[in-house]
Amino acid sequence: MDSIDWIIINKSLDGSLNDQESEILSEWLAESAEHRALYQKIKAYDSYSLSDEKFEQWRSEYTDVLSRLKQHRNRRFIRRKILVSTSVAAVFALVALFTLFLNHPEPGSVNLNESGEHSKVQLQLANGNWLDLDTIKENRLTGMDHVNVSSSDKTLTYQRADSLQQMEYNILKTERGGEWNVTLEDGTRVYLNSSSTLKYPVSFAGESRQVFLEGEAYFEVTHNPNKPFIVKTNDMNILVRGTSFNINAYPDYKIVRTTLVNGKIDVECSGNTHMILPGQQIVFEKETRSVKIQEVDTELYTSWKNGFYKFNETRLEDILAMLSLWYDVDVIYADESVKDLCFTSSGKMARYDNLMNLLKKFEYTNNVTFELNGKKLTVRKK
Repeated sequence: MDSIDWIIINKSLDGSLNDQESEILSEWLAESAEHRALYQKIKAYDSYSLSDEKFEQWRSEYTDVLSRLKQHRNRRFIRRKILVSTSVAAVFALVALFTLFLNHPEPGSVNLNESGEHSKVQLQLANGNWLDLDTIKENRLTGMDHVNVSSSDKTLTYQRADSLQQMEYNILKTERGGEWNVTLEDGTRVYLNSSSTLKYPVSFAGESRQVFLEGEAYFEVTHNPNKPFIVKTNDMNILVRGTSFNINAYPDYKIVRTTLVNGKIDVECSGNTHMILPGQQIVFEKETRSVKIQEVDTELYTSWKNGFYKFNETRLEDILAMLSLWYDVDVIYADESVKDLCFTSSGKMARYDNLMNLLKKFEYTNNVTFELNGKKLTVRKK
C-alpha cells in the first residue's frame, strides 16, 4: 500500500479515526520508515484549518505549489505520495500542508538551542563531544568520513575505518519521544527505542563484537561465525552469531526481557547460561533473581520498530509504561486498581497516532478513562 487516503491522515490528527481506519493507518505506517517519517512531518505541521479565509489563499497558491512539488520530487518525504480525497476542501488542505513542508524548515533541521526545545537524539563521539542528531543536515559528520547520517530515515551508517589506531567508542542516546537506527561497521542494524543508550565501537577489533545497551533495542545481527556478537546489559549478556532479537532492559523496570525472532542466542543471566530458540523469550526478575523461559508471540514485543503496538492480555500499567516513554508523558493513577486491568488489541495500534486517539480504544471497554493535561496523564477507573 504505497498510498493512503488523505482523509484518514486528517482524521488521525483530530482523533476521530474508527477501528477500520486506524488499522489502515497502522498498516501504512508499518510498511516503511519513509511513511513514518512523512507522518511525523505532517503531525509537526497540523495547525492548518479549512476556514474560509484560508481557502482562497490555498487556491491561489495551488499552481505554484504543484510546480514546487515537481522540483522537490526527489526529496524522500514526498516519494510516497498521499492519495488525495476527491473533496475539493481536502485537496486544498493537502496543498497547504505541502506548502508548509516547502516553505518551513524540516523538524530535524531546527536549531534546538534557538527554539528552546530539547534534543531527543544525541551522539557522543570518541573525543567526548555530544552532537544533536535532530539538527544534523550534512550526510557525513565533520572529520568522520566513515559515518553517514540520514535524518529522514533517522539512521547512522558506519563503514570500516582502517585508519583508526585504537578502539574508539560512540554512544547513541535517545530521550523520551526519540528513536534512531544505527548500522554498525559489520552491517549489524540496531533499532534504538525511546529513553535508551547504546555504546558501540566505531570499528570492531579483537575476537568478538561487543556493544552495551541500556533501555530497549531490536538487533539484526550480521552473521560471522569467527567473531561472535555480544550485547551487554546490567543484568544479561547475550551471545549472538547472526540473528534477530529484541532486548528490553530499562534500568527502572523490574523485569528484563530478551525475545528471539530467528536464529539462536545464548543468554548469560543470574550466573547461568541459557540457550534461547526462535519464538522464545527469557525473562529475568530483578528482585527475586529468577529466570523464566517462555514461548511468546514475538510481534507483541517487536512491533514497535515497525510503527505499531500489539497487545494480548497486557496489564494497563505495562502498556502505559511503554507509551509514557514514547509520548513523553508522566502517568498518574487516581485509582491504583486500574493498573491490573488487562487489554487485548483487536488489530495493530499505530505508534505514531495521536496519544488520546490511541487511548480512546482503551476507554471503549468502559473500565477506564484518561485525562491529559500538558505532560501529565491521569488514569481513573470508570
